[in-house]
Formats: sequence, C-alpha cells, structure tokens
Amino acid sequence: MDDVGKRIVVGALLVVALVATGCGAKKADSGGDTSATIADEGTPVDGGSLVWAVGAETQGWNPHDAKWAQSGALVGSSVLEPLATVGPDLSAQPWLATAFVPNATFDSWTLTLRPDVTFQNGEHFNAASVKLNIDDASTAGLSGAAVRGLFKEVTVVDDLTVKVDLTQPWAAFPSSFLNGQSAFQMAPAMLASADRGQAHPIGTGPYTFTSWEPDSLFKTAKNTTYWQPGLPHLDALTFRVIPEATSRSAALQSGDVNMILTTNANDANALASDYTVVKNWDTEPGMAMTNTNPVVGGKANPLANLHARKALAYATDRQALAAGVADGVESGTSPFPATSPWGLPDDQNGYVAFDLDQAKQEVAAYLQDTGESSLAITVTGTPDNDMVRLLQRLQGQWQEAGIKVAVETKESATFITDVVGGAYEVAMFSIYSSPDPDQNHYFWSAATAPGAGGININFTQYTTAQMEADLKTGRENPDQAARKTAYDDLVHQINAAAVNIWTFSTPYSIIAQHTVKGLKTASEVPFGNFQPKTWLGGLWLEK
Repeated sequence: MDDVGKRIVVGALLVVALVATGCGAKKADSGGDTSATIADEGTPVDGGSLVWAVGAETQGWNPHDAKWAQSGALVGSSVLEPLATVGPDLSAQPWLATAFVPNATFDSWTLTLRPDVTFQNGEHFNAASVKLNIDDASTAGLSGAAVRGLFKEVTVVDDLTVKVDLTQPWAAFPSSFLNGQSAFQMAPAMLASADRGQAHPIGTGPYTFTSWEPDSLFKTAKNTTYWQPGLPHLDALTFRVIPEATSRSAALQSGDVNMILTTNANDANALASDYTVVKNWDTEPGMAMTNTNPVVGGKANPLANLHARKALAYATDRQALAAGVADGVESGTSPFPATSPWGLPDDQNGYVAFDLDQAKQEVAAYLQDTGESSLAITVTGTPDNDMVRLLQRLQGQWQEAGIKVAVETKESATFITDVVGGAYEVAMFSIYSSPDPDQNHYFWSAATAPGAGGININFTQYTTAQMEADLKTGRENPDQAARKTAYDDLVHQINAAAVNIWTFSTPYSIIAQHTVKGLKTASEVPFGNFQPKTWLGGLWLEK
C-alpha cells in the first residue's frame, strides 16, 4: 500500500474513533432541548482563573491529525479558532473570515480575511497561512478522509483574500467546512514542527497554550494580543481531565473545579438548584447501528434482511431506555432533532413506533424469507458500565420479541477496527451531531461504503441511488428549502429501511458555579458536538 493509501486508512480509522467516542446519550438548543437561554449576566469584569473539568483526554492538538471528540473541540477552542462559527440558527457566521462569497456555480469561493490578526507566536494570520491550512486539511490523515478530492486549488489573491476552487459545486461549503474542525487555523510554525503541533498548539484564539500534562491538565493564559478588544476576561483557563462523571461532579461540589462538561443527566438534574446548568440534550442521537452487508465474517448476515432490522426497531422501547437513564432524557428518531431547521416531527419521519406484536410478526417474516429456524444476532459495544447496562436492556427488550441476542463488548480500538471493516452485525453508536447535514455526507455516501474488508466510513453500508441524489442536492444546491426536502427524503429512506435502531440522545450539560458567567452563547448554540466553541473568550468570573 502506498503512502496515500495508508493515510486514507488511518484517516478512516480516526474518523470512526472520533465519532465512536460519542457513544452514550444526548444534547441541546437550536436543535433541541436545552435549559432556558441565559439572560443578561451583567457587566463582565476582568481577572481571575477558571478550571473546567472534562471527561476525556485528547491524543494531540492538531485537529487535522488527532481525533477530537467533544472534549477535544472544547479544549482546542481555547487556543485555535475557525474561519467561520456556528450561529444560533446553525448557519455559518463570519469569524476569522469576514466574508465568503461563491461564484455563480458554487464551485469557487472567495474568502475575505480579518485584518490585524496574529498567531500567538507573532506570525501573521493572512492568506498564505489560510492556504497552508486548507491545503494541509485536504491531505492530512483525519481531515483528508472527510474532504479528500473536494479541493482543486487554493490561491492567494492578496494578503487578505483567498480563492478556493473546488472539484464540484459545494453550496454548503461555509456551514460544512469553514465552521468545522478542519477549518481551525494553526500557525505555520505549528504545522512545520516535528510533531505538527500535537503537543504545542499555536493559534489565534483568546488563550495562549502554556503547558499540557496528558491525562491531567491543559493550561492556558490570557492572549494579550487577541484581536477582539477587551477579550478574554480571564487571566487563565485550565482544563482538567477527570474521566469518571461522579468524580467530576464531586470535584465541582468540593470547589476543586469551577465547572464541568458531563453527559450524566442525573447530575445535571440534581445540581440545577445550586449551580448554573446549561443543557444540550437532543443534538446527538444514539442508535443501535445495523450492518446491511450480506456477509459478515464469512457467514450470512441476518441484518441484511429488512424484516430482521424492522423486528429490532419495533421491539425497541425507546422511552423505557431513556427513562432508565434519567428524567428528561430524550429519544429522537432521526439524525436531526425535530426542533432543528433540518428536523421533522417524530410522527412524520417514517420511523416505526414500539410494537412488540409487530416485532414478532417481523421475526416470523424473516424466518419465512430466509428459511432460518431463528433470528439470532450479536450486538456489540464498548465495555464501559453505562454501555454494558444499555446492551443488557436492549438484549432483554429484543428477546421479548423472540430474537436471540448475544452481547459482545470490545475495547475501543478493536471495536473501531471491526466497525470500519464491516465485521459487526449491530453496533452501538452516537453520531450525527453536526449542525449542517452535509457534514454527515460520508456516513451515508456510496463512495465510503466499499463493503466487507474495505474501509467503511458509511458504517451501515446502506446506500440507494435516491440517497446519492439527495446527498448531491444537499451539498450542491444553495436553496435551503431544496436542501431540506432532500434531507427529509434521506431520513425517510433510512428510517423505512430501519438502518438505525434509535435509542436515546446524549445529554450533554455544562454545570458551573454561579460565579461563572459568559455562558449565554452556550445556551443558544449547540455545544455537544465537534464544532469550534468561539465563545470561550467571553467567560468571566463574578467577584
């Protein structure tokens, strides 16, 4: 295999690793349930330092190479910034790029850059640095797996103007690329360093990196040359890794940390009266993801049969699963929350309701179709306690319908490799958290579903000609209504095929001491995702 092929394989594995880390529960506003929008918090004051506890370490700080889940996107946003940011309506809003203008056919975009911005090492942020970053994003292991083949040429027009020529129309370019992880801007010196900045990020953000103790602390200090006047307010922002949710909560209550990011819905509910709680509980849907390839491990795959998949869908009591997690946890039936600009009401998206009798009928139809004596499946997840409990609950529900269910747990690396290679029948995942559906393109595309033994980023390997047409419209058509119609159709197709057996959404929450201010944007824009968090510079501490 040549170097390019190796990078594609590594990139695909990293993409899966990145999304797999989201396995669990659910998330927030402009696309779902959230705490009430935070009202005016008063006049910010400067000074002080804040410690924020997160649940997972990140393998490195170059987002083109390292897998960043939600914690990585949060921590990395303290130092690095994107070309665009996500607005309350989930559209792309100017950030380091002040304008992004397409040509008539949307296969070329002209970016106008913010003047007088410097990286934290003194290097200039300009057209040359943006070209360097975009060129790198299109070839690097992780980011290249998602955007490879889309960029034709990036040209420096002048110091503050960049022309991006694409290989196809990409009307969704601003909301699909410019405000995503791949558009975080890294200093040329960072990219040129021996480890490409994995241990020392250098960006334009409100805080300057000072030190990193892996699995412990990531420390930053105020960027005194930050381009936004008056920001940041804090003298220092430190992130502390505390893997166990109960330990994170205890650290907050003891005062060891000022705030936490958590998916423990019980903590969010219990601490709401004594702390500021910002919820994002519906953005990231969880699912039992089926493999539709006819053969798995050299044997016939029962989930290639529609009746088998529908049996699982009908047999899954989503409300009971959600209630078993905590009060208020939601259970959507679509990649997009019903309240988002891309969503549909649950009763209009084509997904089936829990019906045990119908599940048994689907089992009987499967047996008649295949001549098998039973419907026997294996469901796989990671070995953490929450996942094991979910697997056991699903096993019990599905067995009520007469399905034989084996539960299998695998360490993350093996689990990821098996999913990418199509070596699974049903796997537990939480994905689709991106604010623009085009960022999920590779999860549905035929181009990323080569089949068993290949590198599958379309994990289910389910594709249709109509889905391809919908993805093309969603990527290329500038009309929002046309894009919405295309994605509505795509959702109906995957739901009719019961490709994803929906469970419940990940309940992301920020829980902070009442003295922590500057969380208004977090209450308005979903944060339980991989998008940049451009509001960190606005955090402040009430004296």
